[in-house]
Amino acid sequence: MISVVIFLLSIVMQLAAAIYALLLIRITGRKSAWILISMAMVLMTSRRIVSFVSILTSDKKFTYEIPEIIALIIAFLMLFGVLRIKSYFWTIKSAATERKKVEEEREKIILELKDALAKIKQLSGMLPICAGCKKIRDDKGYWKQIEVYIRDHSEAEFTHGLCPDCAKKAYEELDRLKEERDKNQLFGEKERT
Repeated sequence: MISVVIFLLSIVMQLAAAIYALLLIRITGRKSAWILISMAMVLMTSRRIVSFVSILTSDKKFTYEIPEIIALIIAFLMLFGVLRIKSYFWTIKSAATERKKVEEEREKIILELKDALAKIKQLSGMLPICAGCKKIRDDKGYWKQIEVYIRDHSEAEFTHGLCPDCAKKAYEELDRLKEERDKNQLFGEKERT
């Protein structure tokens, strides 16, 4: 009875190993290799089945022999090996997928950086500027306000204000204009009367 169980266990394990070998095609993508391994396992199983049937149909008595134990161990090792290698291939596939994802992300970042670099405007070299009005001559020979030229050739934007010296001059000029206006109003009223 033990010999029959050993025989059947080894047949079931060899068939299971052959089936799991075929399932590894999805993980590894190596179709021909796993089909060949699976076919070899199926052929070994077929030989075991033929032996088992011939023993059942003959008057030969089942014996508890060392070759049957060795066959069971081999079947177990085949099944264990296929099951164990599945996790290795799964890890490799996951790592490859992750690497591909990282490479795609890297390529995306490189394209974004190239695009950003292409958009960067940089002022360099000598700029012809008018000593009086401070306009700048562009490459086409036109004179432009300094703010317009810098805005067109860089990423800079301008806001306007007055420095302390210019503010002082502006307020002095404003005060002078107010005084003139007040004097004109004063003299204008005397002339009317």
